[in-house]
Amino acid sequence: MKRLPARAVAALLCAALLSGCVFARTEEPQATPTPEPDAAPETLVEYDVPQDIDPYTGLARGENYPLGRRGVAVMINNVRAAWPQSGLNSADLVYEIVTESGITRLMTVYRDYAAMPVVGPIRSARDQHVQLMLPLQTLYAHIGTSYVASQYLDLYKYTETKSIDGKYRNFYWIDTERRKTKGQEHCVYTDGSTFAAAVDQFGLQASTTYEAPPVFDFVRYDQPARQLEGGEAAEVYVRFSGYADATFRYDEASGKYLKWQYDQPQTDAADGGRQYGADNVFVLFAKIDKYPDGVLAHVQFDQGAGLYFCDGRYERVRWIKEDPASPLRIVDNEGNEVDVKVNPGTSYIAVVADEQIENCRIDGQPLEDVFGE
Repeated sequence: MKRLPARAVAALLCAALLSGCVFARTEEPQATPTPEPDAAPETLVEYDVPQDIDPYTGLARGENYPLGRRGVAVMINNVRAAWPQSGLNSADLVYEIVTESGITRLMTVYRDYAAMPVVGPIRSARDQHVQLMLPLQTLYAHIGTSYVASQYLDLYKYTETKSIDGKYRNFYWIDTERRKTKGQEHCVYTDGSTFAAAVDQFGLQASTTYEAPPVFDFVRYDQPARQLEGGEAAEVYVRFSGYADATFRYDEASGKYLKWQYDQPQTDAADGGRQYGADNVFVLFAKIDKYPDGVLAHVQFDQGAGLYFCDGRYERVRWIKEDPASPLRIVDNEGNEVDVKVNPGTSYIAVVADEQIENCRIDGQPLEDVFGE
């Protein structure tokens, strides 16, 4: 796959003005030259796809598997006032990254968009999430976008064909009961039938035909799970910023890492208030600074250190992402760039600033000790 031309990438990295959100008054963005790439980006790569596994979880395809249909990625509000959220436990993948002012935003990914439960509250797009969504080639649901994110969506021909922005295309409703006590930006939801109707209404049917490649190099679902080599990890503490941190505690009964944030369990209102949990947890460290506006977080995707947690154990890994449309690869820690075998199941992926390594813990042990630094 060709990389995005350097001049276009440079222009994107200099663009940092927030375009505004449908629910909040914002200043008009200053005029900024639109990037003009040397050539249009190459069409996103088609892959040979295994015929019997769910590409997002590595599990066996069920009877109602949506063969040949794109999944969907949904931007989810994660500030304290937006809790409880809906749809977390039904997501195959959940990504969490700092966006601005220390807050984090979630991107939940579902293999079958027509079968989504109630999902929300929905929020605006950010370029770091877009860059993780692009190789999945999902449909993309959001309300509003940052300027940099909109440029990526335009350059990769997503804006008109696969992205549904609620500022211009209605695919959601407002929870009026919740609105009595919360701001409107914390009350916006969709579900499978509503989203599927929007796909039909806006003529995106042709864009839904696609079979995704596996997100990771999964252990075969009919083979024994792999035991991670680093050691035991009953509790994982991750610090994103002074505002947001997260704790994962391994629950032997469910075989999942259950998540706490803001000193309370993170629950799923669409799942009877059950606590969110994932089979696989990845904590990936990257250089994160700010765009020239001094507000929006700029994640420098290239490669870095990371940790993989599963079944109450952990191991060190590295991650690689060559360009915005290339897959996020989890590779061994030996410098061989061999993809790590990931156990089947749901996955949570956190991208955390390098500078926070000193604040993260495994069973109370500083990561400097784990990394031997």
